[in-house]
Amino acid sequence: MNLHKKKFSAAVISDIIKPQMTSLIDILTLLLVFLIQSFNAEGTLITPSSDLELPLSSSKQPPVPSMMIEITHDAVIAEGKQLASNISFAASPDLLVSSVYAWLSRQKSADGGPKRIVIQCDREIEFNIVKRVMYTCSKAGFTDFSVLVIED
Repeated sequence: MNLHKKKFSAAVISDIIKPQMTSLIDILTLLLVFLIQSFNAEGTLITPSSDLELPLSSSKQPPVPSMMIEITHDAVIAEGKQLASNISFAASPDLLVSSVYAWLSRQKSADGGPKRIVIQCDREIEFNIVKRVMYTCSKAGFTDFSVLVIED
């Protein structure tokens, strides 16, 4: 068997392979438009805790960066640190949660001006516990706080 190899010059190859630039540019334009429309400039400002089922909301206001307090079924947590167990203050006649108040006071004095606080809690948490944490936030000087919810 005799195999012949054909040698092509550069001019012949360019005549054989002629990509259609118009269709390639159309595809790239469509991809670019799709990527621009799907790009989210705000990003995720708040990451909900994985063990909480947040309540739903119909509010259209986007969240702003804030200090986060989580109320789980067992404890009040901030920055990954447990501040108080729910059992320790839920039955107390005093609305102020002293350990949460102490932490908030340290945060306020360290950072200076007033900050926003977002309270993250499960929809099954008793309102009595949420009310005590909100009261403690207001007594510590954090009057601008909100409860984290899922947009409906």
